[in-house]
This record gives sequence, structure tokens and C-alpha cells, in this order.
Amino acid sequence: MTKVKDYIEVTKPRSVLLLVFTALAAALVAIKIYPTEPYVLTVIVFALILGTGGTNALTCYIDRDIDAQMSRTKHRPIPSGRIEPKKALIYSLILIFIGTVLVYFLHPLAVLFMLLGVADSAIVYNAITKRKSPLNIILGAPAGGMPVLVAWSAIAGKIEFIPIMMALLIIFWTPIHIWSLAIYFSDDYTKVKVPMLPVVTSHETTIRWIALFSLTLVAFSLFLIPSFGKIYLITSIAIGIIITILSIRLLFKPTKSMSWQLFKFSSPYLFLIFLVMILDCWI
Repeated sequence: MTKVKDYIEVTKPRSVLLLVFTALAAALVAIKIYPTEPYVLTVIVFALILGTGGTNALTCYIDRDIDAQMSRTKHRPIPSGRIEPKKALIYSLILIFIGTVLVYFLHPLAVLFMLLGVADSAIVYNAITKRKSPLNIILGAPAGGMPVLVAWSAIAGKIEFIPIMMALLIIFWTPIHIWSLAIYFSDDYTKVKVPMLPVVTSHETTIRWIALFSLTLVAFSLFLIPSFGKIYLITSIAIGIIITILSIRLLFKPTKSMSWQLFKFSSPYLFLIFLVMILDCWI
């Protein structure tokens, strides 16, 4: 039983849950426009649980050396020795393969976005840029938007304005989420020589970038107002104001505690904005 928990943990289930939820929201919005069989939604969710979980496990395999040195990550299954690296690699590839095959039976375009997500997250971000460039998370952010495009294309067979904007919300949200975390754990990243933005520049400069991305995120969320209804209108503005206030507070009080507050709100922000997309379509 312990081993089962370890293999679940290496997939980073919280990350999987959030990404799959955004994809589920996209799928439910798409179904309102392109009615489809109920099993399609089940296949999409199951495929993305496997695909995103496998990708996360693969990134844990790639990062196993630095994870072992960071206080935040040293207890993960691979660096702690609970899962052998070779087994973790095989496990991750099996999950990705099954997830990709499942979406192939729905639409080949969904396969493209699934593989782009894997490549951007595991190769572009973790294997190449994470240890070499402060632009790492910007270059790796598109991976977070791919589940939305997988879900929409599996149902509609094409990509349109709504899924593109939904994916862009996640892409602009990602640096805010990661940089605010990186400020809080900047000592860890410094120790392993990972050039996250707060490590290679001042926290004040990083915070200014966080504020810029926060304003951009809120602006892009407003572009979707015509596509939804009053619930989305009210909620997107309300939580947009909150994340903007938290970013401005961080500008004037650039402390780790303020950074942690922004990080803790960023996940509920993404969850709520995608939740109200569902509610506006189905209530």
C-alpha cells in the first residue's frame, strides 16, 4: 500500500487535479457548443490524469538530483529512495503513452497538444531551461495550457477563440504562481544553482514582474466576458481585484510572507475562474 501511495505522490496529484479541472471546464464548455457522447468526457479526463501525472513523474525523474538537495523537495519519492529512478522513468512513460493513445481515438489534434505539453514541460522547461535561464518558467508555462487545448480539440476537432483564451489564462498565471513560490524558497534555488528569477535578480525586480503578469492575467480574463454570463463577469472582476491587490501589496511590502500569501491565493484563483465558466454554461 505504501508503494501505491509513492507512485501516486510522484505524479504530483495536486498539480494534476488543478490541470485536469481546467481541462474539464474546457470540455464542458465545448460540449455545450458541440454535443457529444458522455463517454468522450470520461475518456478525456482519464487520459489527462494519466498524461499530466506521467509528465509530472517524468519531471521528478529529471530533477531527482536537485530535488535531493532542496529542503522543499528532498522527501519526494525518488530523492528519498522510495522509488528507484529507473522505475519512475518507466512508470512515467507508460502513463504518458496510455494517455496519448486514449486521446488519439478521440481526435489526432488532441494528440498534438498532449505531446506538446509533455515536450514543453519535461524537455523545454525541466531538462533544458530550468538550470540555464531565468526565462525558464516563461518558456515552460505553455505546457500548463495544453490540457485545455487537448480537451477542446478532442470534442470540437479544432481550436477557437475560447480555448485559446482559456489556455492563455493558465500561461500568464503560471509565472505568478511559480515566482511567488520561488521568492519564498529562494534559498533552496540558490543552493542548487537553479536560475529562477528571484535568484538571478532582486526580489523587488521579480515582484515587479509578478505585478505585471497579474495585471495581464486579469486583463485577459476580461476578454472572455462576452463568451460567458453574469456569474463569470462578477467573479472574474472580484477575484481579479483580489489578485491585483495582493500583487500591489507585495510591491510595497516585498517580504516572503506577502509572497507566500500571493502563492496561496493563486491556485484558488485559477480554480474559481474555471469553475464559473462551467456554472455560466450549465446553470
